[in-house]
Amino acid sequence: ELPKLTGTSAEGSSAWRELGSWVRSLGETDMTTLVLGVSALCLILGLRFSASRFPGALVLVAGGILLTRLLDLQVALVGEVPSGFPSFVAPDLAYLANHLSVITPAAIGILLIGFSQSAGDAREYAARHKYRVDIDRESIAQGVANVGSGLVQGIPVATSLSASSLNDQSGAKTQMSSLVTGGIVVVDHALSRSPVLRSSQGRARCCHLDAVLFGMIDLPGMGRLYRVQRFDFWISIAALLGVLTFGVLAGVIIGMVLSIIWLIRSSTHPNVLELGNQPGTEQYRGLETYPDDTTFPGLLIIRFDGALFFATADTLHDRLRDLLRDRQPPIRTVVIDCESVNFVDSQGAEKLRELHELAGYNGIELWLTRLKSEVIETLARDGLVELFGEDRILTDTHGAVAAHLRNQEV
Repeated sequence: ELPKLTGTSAEGSSAWRELGSWVRSLGETDMTTLVLGVSALCLILGLRFSASRFPGALVLVAGGILLTRLLDLQVALVGEVPSGFPSFVAPDLAYLANHLSVITPAAIGILLIGFSQSAGDAREYAARHKYRVDIDRESIAQGVANVGSGLVQGIPVATSLSASSLNDQSGAKTQMSSLVTGGIVVVDHALSRSPVLRSSQGRARCCHLDAVLFGMIDLPGMGRLYRVQRFDFWISIAALLGVLTFGVLAGVIIGMVLSIIWLIRSSTHPNVLELGNQPGTEQYRGLETYPDDTTFPGLLIIRFDGALFFATADTLHDRLRDLLRDRQPPIRTVVIDCESVNFVDSQGAEKLRELHELAGYNGIELWLTRLKSEVIETLARDGLVELFGEDRILTDTHGAVAAHLRNQEV
């Protein structure tokens, strides 16, 4: 947006190159354009802070058009906008078939960018104004809009973050604002040579800068990511640098790939915590957080936090082996609290069978507690409920501890 305020030009294959090109062009700044641009920016920012409910963008555009006409200013305009209604044209399927290799990746790129922008924008404003968004319905609406745009040879339809921010800051509350805007555009196209649409680029850039600075850049949100989960923060930084360096599509892909990597790593490395008894209660908590909780000689209680499937089964085995190594007195009973296990696949069930056999070989009893009904059904189909015995699959971890203590007394 900056070159439009200085009356200069900027070019480059990335945002960094464009910025460098703009800096080098500052010696050619058009002072009239700069004064008008800065004045317009001061006006819209002044109205924002002194009269926030006043439609600053509307005042700026209307005043700019009037000033341009009165003083006969030679300002850069958007250009000629065709009048009249567009005509319906059916897609050329032969052309599509002949250029499928070019059209397909372009369409996927447009889909990724359009969906990520639209979904992110919708969720942002839903959270800001306390309403619910159904992303499935949003996607259907966007698809229908794109089909309609294609039939009249229009451009791909997606959310404009700056336009949404400007709309929100202007006081729009419902879809009626978009209907009114669209109606004005339709009437303007049909009845005139579009004098309203041929407004100054500089005034439009001031509105966009205001929308970007105060509607799209969420520095407190970035600070929250850094505070709550550092990896989320670094993913956002990587996506931002990707957009600035390689373009929007590359930034979206970088963010998606890093998020998927983080999801895979998180789901395949679940916590396996050793538990202790909170004194005076029947509750069991992680000893890493509560090291003073009560433990019992010969008894090991662990909690597996995650789905037990092919990618996590070895994690349970390795952690259990580490906890059993060199324990004094030797562990005679192992209780696995399965409250957080909501899914077990065939390899997860096989791992429990293997652990049961290894425990029996080493003179250790293996108990399972607090299993969900769907997990029990999976284990039953694999014969594990019969293998463990119903007296070793309990609904209560404290009951397993009590049974261990009774066995020790005997």
